[in-house]
Amino acid sequence: MKGAFIFSLLLYFNIMSLYAHREKTYYLFGKIGETEVAIQLDEYGTDCTARYITKKDKYDSILEGEILENGQFNLYSKHWDKDKKTTIIDDSVYLIEKEKNIWSGTWKYKDGKEVNFVLTPILIEALNHPYTSAIKKHVITPFNAYRTQDVYFTDIKKEKISKGIYIKHTIDPISKISFFRVLNNPKKNIIADTINDKLVAIHLNMINEKYSCVYAVSKGNYTSNFEVHFLNPQLISFSINTHQACYGDQGEDSTEHETFKMIDAKKIILEDLYWFGNKPQPELQKGEYEWFQYRYKEFGPKILALLTELYPEKITPQKPIECNYNDVKLWEFPEWYFTPKGLYLKYQSQTNKKCDDSTWSVIPYEKLNGFTTMEFGLIK
Repeated sequence: MKGAFIFSLLLYFNIMSLYAHREKTYYLFGKIGETEVAIQLDEYGTDCTARYITKKDKYDSILEGEILENGQFNLYSKHWDKDKKTTIIDDSVYLIEKEKNIWSGTWKYKDGKEVNFVLTPILIEALNHPYTSAIKKHVITPFNAYRTQDVYFTDIKKEKISKGIYIKHTIDPISKISFFRVLNNPKKNIIADTINDKLVAIHLNMINEKYSCVYAVSKGNYTSNFEVHFLNPQLISFSINTHQACYGDQGEDSTEHETFKMIDAKKIILEDLYWFGNKPQPELQKGEYEWFQYRYKEFGPKILALLTELYPEKITPQKPIECNYNDVKLWEFPEWYFTPKGLYLKYQSQTNKKCDDSTWSVIPYEKLNGFTTMEFGLIK
């Protein structure tokens, strides 16, 4: 069953890029012989892919194939024979939904042995998952819930974020993925149950990313770390740094900056907090045409003006010009998060590699007074 190899995995991701729209996904499990297996089955037109795991082996194995006119899924695991310079099919899997939510299948191994099996949907309620509350509130697929049903977190240490406000570092000892939770402190009005459900969901997804990235344990690498920048009774800002080198590729580093409301764990965008427009703020959705126009015409110029006032020595070009921070395009779509001193903004530039990380570009909260739509306790 563990026949998928690097060629198949790369082909899987090529298929993913070809089809922007995934038509349907099924989350199934059952016993194949004596082994319990969970499968995520994805449709892409007449093509299909599947990931499967077992209770003992949580790392993804990949199948890919086609869907016949009668609705049968024909899937194959393959590997690349470097000597013969050709693709070799290892196992073949045939699946069809015989009745609603009841799938019949045959697994044919490369040695010719065949095993018939039946699959049914994965029901999160039936998994007895230790973090069912977080899974139901946030985006955890049934497949990933199945994979993490035996997870347990161990506390590592406590970290002070500000006076009377602490987080605890916690780790999953099996995957070695660590993250954090916020500690309750009623005296400081830190009520963390809701945000901690969100943090658990993020932690579970990070574990799933590792098991999806690393093939057969040794093929690939996934590591992550985090930093909490700001935490008060209303808001939390933190960053997650990730390194992924999946299936033997060169790898890449990425950083995500996240800001959530503590009360309901909803994600915050800058327009929820500050408005730099000349007219009353309309209801904008990130990515809409009006949002882009606002960022181009009003947000970017105003941010540049504030930074020029605060940091003239950085914004005014010096000779030789290595990084022109005076370019308004750098500041139209900045990365951002809160710090104890103010709003941090990191320019967005895809071309100038000589620019520094703009760690200096923090706008103090008092400078944002006139643009505040919701204070969230940011100004003392």
